[in-house]
Amino acid sequence: MTRLPLRRNPLQEEQRIRTRALVTQGALAVFAEHGFLGSSIEQILVRAGVSRSAFYSQFDGKLAVVCAIAEDFEPEWTPLFDVLADLHDPDMESLTAWATIFLDFHRNNLETCTLLTQVTALEEKLYWQVLGQRDALIRRLGENHPAFAAAKHDCNALLEARLVLGHIDQACFHIVRQNLPDPGGHGANIIARNLLGFLQGGR
Repeated sequence: MTRLPLRRNPLQEEQRIRTRALVTQGALAVFAEHGFLGSSIEQILVRAGVSRSAFYSQFDGKLAVVCAIAEDFEPEWTPLFDVLADLHDPDMESLTAWATIFLDFHRNNLETCTLLTQVTALEEKLYWQVLGQRDALIRRLGENHPAFAAAKHDCNALLEARLVLGHIDQACFHIVRQNLPDPGGHGANIIARNLLGFLQGGR
């Protein structure tokens, strides 16, 4: 017999969404204080103000919460890459301006960016989730930039595109998280120069 999907009434759906938000927000605060490995489900429950049964009705553990945070965070950073995708004939000036905005985004979302960078390096499930997001981003960037478009049919180009985007994230992480001295905005220039070299190489 085919099993029909479980249908929630509007009140149940509203409660599910509210619980998810409480858990992800509470977990983000706990992870910021104790780190992913040093945090416990109990700490998350206390901070979120939800019951154990409510938590496990949606998540099977800490990693599932981080994956939900990554999913919810995607609409926050996607518009920044839409701006990059829509740049026509980008040069150092326009790419440096974009990199400056992206660095500021990391500064304004330090806890989330730090968490996702660290846990992606530890947990395979999140790694593949983030890689899927990155590949979708490569396809979007490929609409206007040949260097990214080449990744659609060339494995070597795909590898290079993944590495370029990964290096951008890592550069932002190290500049912002380690609070590296950068009074002249040299970090944005480095990111822009590397990105410009990749984009020009694909022409």
